[in-house]
Amino acid sequence: MSDDESREQEEESSAPADSNEAKKAMEEAERRKKERMAEELAEYEEMRRAEREKELEELEALRIKREERKAERIKEEAKQKELREIEDKRQRAEQEERKRKKLEEEQKKKEERDKKRKEAEARMAIAKGQRNFVITKREGEGVDLENMHQEEPMQKTREEIEEEKRNVLATRIQPLNIENANQQVLTEKAKALHAKLRQLEGDKYDLEQRYKRQQYDLIELAERSRQMNKGKSKRSAVQVDESFDRLSDKYTSAPPKILLCSKYERLTDRRTFGERATLFEELCKEPPPPEIKRIRPAGGGGEEEGGEEEEE
Repeated sequence: MSDDESREQEEESSAPADSNEAKKAMEEAERRKKERMAEELAEYEEMRRAEREKELEELEALRIKREERKAERIKEEAKQKELREIEDKRQRAEQEERKRKKLEEEQKKKEERDKKRKEAEARMAIAKGQRNFVITKREGEGVDLENMHQEEPMQKTREEIEEEKRNVLATRIQPLNIENANQQVLTEKAKALHAKLRQLEGDKYDLEQRYKRQQYDLIELAERSRQMNKGKSKRSAVQVDESFDRLSDKYTSAPPKILLCSKYERLTDRRTFGERATLFEELCKEPPPPEIKRIRPAGGGGEEEGGEEEEE
């Protein structure tokens, strides 16, 4: 019993010692783990701090670059504005110069016209004072000798053209003068106006038809010219449109042109007009009817039939 008790006492004394060692080992492992985690956290914080510093540096560089670009853009805009102002001033100066030159030219032309008119008037006055005869003119006949020297090619201004137009309209448009007019006068005036309108409408229609005909003739002539000049650069010979008939173009009642051969043949037709006419007449004649020949049989009956035919 004493041995067993001593063994139990030894076991009881050794158990607390083992538990203390395990506890110490666990604490040591926990401490190392915490230290490792602290080191990792410190490294991560250091890395994040370095990244933040780098990002801040990049942002600062971008901000500085943007401010520099903004300042450059402001300078460029100011320079462009200055250049635009200079260009506008130059264009305005050129426009004013052109206007001034145009006014000077118009004034010069006007002075030249006035000078020529005064010279013509002076010449006419001298000629009128020297002649010892009188020229009588009937309405619608003769030549206006007084205005002959004044009919010189002069370029008229817009104001003169408008004034001339107003004068022509004033001479052509006569006033009605229907104040205090009775019914008979008004009827005659209406008939006269109606006849004038009919005449003007007829003239308008004639001019429109003449214009259409001229346009058609121009188109036809242009097409003929194009056809004649077609391929002219390839061949030295002049291309002549033989399909154009001058006789039928001059006289509408003339028959159409007769072509006896094609114009696309390679060989030129050397026959005379008489030979061509004879050939055409021969072609137009109807061929004679074919002759029917009777074949007689070889027997005697054939001779009798022949005798009968001779008697007949």
